[in-house]
Amino acid sequence: MTQRPILHFDIADRQQELRHFVAPDDFVLLRRDTDLPFPDGALAYCADLQAERVLFSLHGGTLEQVFAAPFMYAAQLTGATGVVSVPFERLAELEPERRAPCPTLIFSPGRTGSTLLTHLLRASEQPCASEPDMLTQICRFVREDRRRIGLPMEVALLRACLVSLDRALGPKAFIKLRSQCNARPLPLLEAAPGARTVFMLRGLQPWARSRHRTFGEPPESVAAVLREAMDALDKLSFTGLPFHVVWFEDLTQDPLAVLRRGLGLAQVDERAIAAAMARDSQAGTAIARENLTGSNVDDGFDQAFALAWAAASCGAEWSETTRNHLATMADMAA
Repeated sequence: MTQRPILHFDIADRQQELRHFVAPDDFVLLRRDTDLPFPDGALAYCADLQAERVLFSLHGGTLEQVFAAPFMYAAQLTGATGVVSVPFERLAELEPERRAPCPTLIFSPGRTGSTLLTHLLRASEQPCASEPDMLTQICRFVREDRRRIGLPMEVALLRACLVSLDRALGPKAFIKLRSQCNARPLPLLEAAPGARTVFMLRGLQPWARSRHRTFGEPPESVAAVLREAMDALDKLSFTGLPFHVVWFEDLTQDPLAVLRRGLGLAQVDERAIAAAMARDSQAGTAIARENLTGSNVDDGFDQAFALAWAAASCGAEWSETTRNHLATMADMAA
């Protein structure tokens, strides 16, 4: 069978507004005839299941800006200077000396300070990627697509994204995941078997209200997000890999302690952390503080969420450790 080529493209046009998730049609591409090898600095953008290819975005000398963005996928979409398309069957060729990526994966149900944490990690000169969305895309595959490609290919696609981050940031990067990645924590760890994991949590009522205010989610949707998150946390706690829970309340009250004791950072610049804490970690995005000013919690939301959560959590067979985390969430003051 003839080996399919790696293809290089110029960008003729691109999606102008951010959609919920990355997709192959975010770019209008013009094929460039070239024999150039796969370029350094290419970042996995998304998988194209129909063509059985992965699209990588190129950024010239602006990689630092991509990783400095609150949401990496948005910076990839707006800042890409070209695209490289790699067939699924050739993804393994892109791994540097077969070195396995060993990142720290940051899981959360959203609205728990994960963007703030990456903001502080950057201030501590730690390599970070905030929301590389190909990981989200793969974790959201519908059941039919997942069955069609099989678990080995699902893991290979996740690994291709992690390897591209490894090439750009090194093997010890911190990678903040979107909440949708809670759907597939174990394939993510299979793609990076040397990974550490961090799970971010927050007091139950302020967390639920924040999801509702920020995203307009009804009580049932907020409860479903939390159920998926607790299922993921429970699975991660049994992997035997390094696993640490970071609380939003601890991060906002004593970020130095979280970075030093919780994450084991030996060198932390206190002035840099203080300056980072004074800035909005999501500035310039649709969910910046200034854009949420005046957002209200609907009347009756708290009671409706309590009922929705009781229904969503009914029958869950979580470990005692997971139930203790939930109890701590519930006990925290609103």
